[in-house]
Amino acid sequence: MKAASAALLAITLFTAVAYGQQASGPPPVDIHVAALQGNTHAIRQHVEAGSDLDEKDDFGSTPLVIAATFGQTEAARALIEGGADVEIRANDGSSPIHVAAFFARTEIVTALLDGGADRYSRNMAGATAYDLVAAPFEFDRGIYDRLGSALAPLGLKLDYERIERARPEIAELLRPSAEEFETAVYTPLSRGDFMVSTPGEQGLDPALIAELYYDASHMETLFSLLVVKNGYLIAEGYFNGGSADQEARLQSVTKSFTSALVGIALERGCLSSVDQKMLDFYPELDGKITDPRKQEITIRHLLQMRAGYPWEETDSTLWAGLLSGHYPPLIEEFPLIADPGTEFHYSNLSSDWLGIILHRACGMSLKHFAEEHLFSRIGAKAGEWGQDAEGHNNGCGDLHTTARDAAKFGLLYLNGGEHEGNQVVPADWVRESLQSYSDRVRADDGGQDIQGRYFRDSGYGYQWWSARVGDHRIDYAAGHGGQLIILLHELDMVLVVTSEPFYLVHNSEAWRHALGNYNLVGKFIESLPK
Repeated sequence: MKAASAALLAITLFTAVAYGQQASGPPPVDIHVAALQGNTHAIRQHVEAGSDLDEKDDFGSTPLVIAATFGQTEAARALIEGGADVEIRANDGSSPIHVAAFFARTEIVTALLDGGADRYSRNMAGATAYDLVAAPFEFDRGIYDRLGSALAPLGLKLDYERIERARPEIAELLRPSAEEFETAVYTPLSRGDFMVSTPGEQGLDPALIAELYYDASHMETLFSLLVVKNGYLIAEGYFNGGSADQEARLQSVTKSFTSALVGIALERGCLSSVDQKMLDFYPELDGKITDPRKQEITIRHLLQMRAGYPWEETDSTLWAGLLSGHYPPLIEEFPLIADPGTEFHYSNLSSDWLGIILHRACGMSLKHFAEEHLFSRIGAKAGEWGQDAEGHNNGCGDLHTTARDAAKFGLLYLNGGEHEGNQVVPADWVRESLQSYSDRVRADDGGQDIQGRYFRDSGYGYQWWSARVGDHRIDYAAGHGGQLIILLHELDMVLVVTSEPFYLVHNSEAWRHALGNYNLVGKFIESLPK
């Protein structure tokens, strides 16, 4: 996905189109043009006349957003003092504090904070103003280059040395105080299923945990946040109605559980090899396959998302097929967009077909197999698990567990598949699953490979993601809405996030909150010592 700041380009380019011809003329009366030119006198006239200070222009920009973009400090102050809404968002979801921070307008950021701006508001890419300026300047240099070129005729001056110097200063302005962090609550519950400890006892700076949980307390859709280090639960918090007993819908985190079950099935002899052909398990399709390439699709291809099938959200017909619940016929009906084994394409159906293969090969439902050979062996419980139209548990999603049980699964993989001296998932399978078989799998059209503002250089293994966050390489399971199980091997740490799943809701708001969770934990991981 594109960087959070990329959306600012649209605002300012639209502003250029709207007001470019007026900029060199006589002082305009229009309040948007007054903000663009820094005409404080005209703005005060609008205030006295009772004009709508929050009116959006045809392109969704408010006068305050325009003043922040072009660094018109006195105009911004006049608008704030006159009662302009410091929280109203432009059409891209950016509030004035996002814009002022990105353009390194230190004085305007200060004025907005003094005027009550919410430093925790998140734009449509789930980023706070802090997230925008915490990244190195070079991360956003391409955006600045395009803005500088496009808006120079309107008087936009981007002093790169000033911006690079100001970004960390603004980041400090946007961070709450140490006293605020001290209000964070994260003491683990003593329930007997986890050894509990404190961050300090496990060699972690308590201030970093306090900041993480203070940040978490401002998330709108977060249900739970857990931190396990050295096998101890050192931090635990529940929000927005979440609880230790809540069985959250894990969405596509389920895929990583499905992958574990494939490894167990191989060990138990239900399956003989990851190179078995997919169609060997679908005899009802004999003689019906018209694309000969599909004869070559293997279990390995499905695990790696390299079978050649498309992401269902790219086409309404594909999405309707996924929602139909009738999955075997779609093996033939849905076209391949790449030769098997050649390219990564995220495919929910690939995971569903894996789940059906396990059901047929092992002679029991996915949930029954998981309860007997996985959950019961790590002291966890499988909750509700959605089914397709034929009664197969969905391999791609819909498993429900508590956050603690999700943490137990993460700890199992952190420990090479071992739990209390018992090898639950084969160690070789864990190593193979966490390899990266496809790199830069989230790269956008601009060449950036990020998820939120912190997760970069993404890879994909056997239904597990990987990424770089700061100095750390992580493996993680991820689900829609921002469900996460994150493994930090070198720090012997597991993070778990559960959140509003936005079930069957795939709009910009759902992605905003999901990316907010990525940014929440990404900021924390980046702060950890190497």
